[in-house]
Amino acid sequence: MSTRLKLAASTAVVLVAIGALSRFFHWMNQPSDLWFYAGDFGVLSVLVLAPGIVTAIWRARFLTQHRP
Repeated sequence: MSTRLKLAASTAVVLVAIGALSRFFHWMNQPSDLWFYAGDFGVLSVLVLAPGIVTAIWRARFLTQHRP
């Protein structure tokens, strides 16, 4: 995977994560406890998943073709 493709994929992941965080923070601002907990779960999920995905993208053997 070329560096440009890795950079583009990482940028896409970061932009999607920022959009999701915005939505989850909006949920946390609703007057219901259920919305707060849903937003809290979403924020924590994004904070765990986004760095893991970016790390997997930049790992040397991600999406490379291996021939037996």
